[in-house]
Amino acid sequence: ASGGGGEAHADILQALVALGYSDKEAQAALKALPPDVGVSEGIKQALRALSR
Repeated sequence: ASGGGGEAHADILQALVALGYSDKEAQAALKALPPDVGVSEGIKQALRALSR
């Protein structure tokens, strides 16, 4: 499943931007996520990182 994580990351990025985060903030949060994270788990982890 190489390269499968990119799609989830794109969905997570869109979700964060839809929630009102800037593209820059969302990209920074994505860098902290495991490359194979699922969309819903990734959003949860990214929100946790952004709320610090």
